[in-house]
Amino acid sequence: MKTKIPWLILVGVLVLLFVAGFMLMQRQVTVTVDGQTSIVHTRALTVGQALHGMGFDLTVDDQVDPPANTWLAYASSITLARARSITIWIDPVGTHVQVMSPAQTVREALTLIGVSPTKEDTVRLNGSLVGLDDPLPNSSLLLQYSPALPIQFTQNGKQQELRSSAGTLGAALWANGVTVRGSDQLSAPFDQPLTSGLSLNLAQGSSITISVDGKTIHSFSAAPTVGAALAENGISLQDLDYSQPAEDSSLPQDGKIQVVRVKLVILDQQEIVPYTTEYTTDSSLPAGEKDVTRAGQNGINDTRVIVRYENGTEVSRETETKLVIQEPINEQVTTGPQTSGQTTQTPASSLGTAGTINTEEGSLPYYLSVSVHATSYSPCRSGGSCSNLTASGQPVVKGVLGVTSAWYQIFHGYRIYIPGYGIGTVEDIGGGIPGENWIDLGYSDDDWVNWSKSVTVYFLSPAPDNFSGTLP
Repeated sequence: MKTKIPWLILVGVLVLLFVAGFMLMQRQVTVTVDGQTSIVHTRALTVGQALHGMGFDLTVDDQVDPPANTWLAYASSITLARARSITIWIDPVGTHVQVMSPAQTVREALTLIGVSPTKEDTVRLNGSLVGLDDPLPNSSLLLQYSPALPIQFTQNGKQQELRSSAGTLGAALWANGVTVRGSDQLSAPFDQPLTSGLSLNLAQGSSITISVDGKTIHSFSAAPTVGAALAENGISLQDLDYSQPAEDSSLPQDGKIQVVRVKLVILDQQEIVPYTTEYTTDSSLPAGEKDVTRAGQNGINDTRVIVRYENGTEVSRETETKLVIQEPINEQVTTGPQTSGQTTQTPASSLGTAGTINTEEGSLPYYLSVSVHATSYSPCRSGGSCSNLTASGQPVVKGVLGVTSAWYQIFHGYRIYIPGYGIGTVEDIGGGIPGENWIDLGYSDDDWVNWSKSVTVYFLSPAPDNFSGTLP
């Protein structure tokens, strides 16, 4: 029995030493798996054994730091990034690539397929926009990568390159801070899909002011011509309308455009052509009598006139045609002898030629007497500014007589006796009184006498050669 005791003691010591060694091999390790950190107590000898003990079976695509075969005695912390399936869809060609990777961010995942993304590129994770440095979930995922495409962009003649991954041209311009107004002219539609090698021109409108139909329109336009700018604003030029500047001109620098509306009005105007009287003398008729052998009839002319209006204001009249509708028929009159051989009494104080005293006394022969309405005038009482000249050039004094133009053509320089005034000579032309025989008695301003009454006057012999015997 004495020989067996040492073996029992030895076995017990060995067991105690094994248990103590086993207890001493348990370690505390900080383990981070896919970003989640925990404290683990393990007796594993290596990193791989420790992770296996936690239930993680490593694959060749997993990332472990430190490596799986590292003795745990030399590692106080473990980081594991487990690989998962990542599908990357690449626009616009529509190809896709599938990888197994523990990538933690979008940028890292794209780097796996040789892509160096830029800030203009667009990435969607399972359909939602994500940033390049956003973390990726640990489950399987789909990344849609839309690289930015270059756009050769010309704005008002200045060329530059824009980059965008937007789906349409309009979205690409908005993403680059380009504002397009409704009046601007873009060389491609907003909804055009963005494609590689696209060239785009933007002509931005300038401020214009259009005056039309009595109102003012303020707008913007990038139109190449005035006519195109008017069309953009719903303004049309019709018939003879025109614009200033002309519609085929470039937009003016001051932006001011005026529309002129033109209207033509055709007027038919009828004009009366008075007939004339033709006189013949018949010695068998008593002096002063007349016989109308053919009644006169006025003629009628029709004139077509084109009146042009611009913006409601008449600017011109043009006679287009003149048509004779009815020729005048001259009146034919037969009269007795021009003189009757009658006489009238003339006072010695009567005047002769203008401004001279008549020395004839008693009776004077006359060839015609007629009732007239007599008025009087002087240099400063002639209806206007003072004027001392008559139609014949004689000064206005007592003895100067004014008559109508028709009488003046016959009796210029001939004498007429006016009771209460004296003898005067026809030297001047006046307007007359419509419908009445009329005579105007001349005075100087100093001796003027107001006349306005009817009086019988006497046309003193001899009669003018061109007098027919009847007053016009």
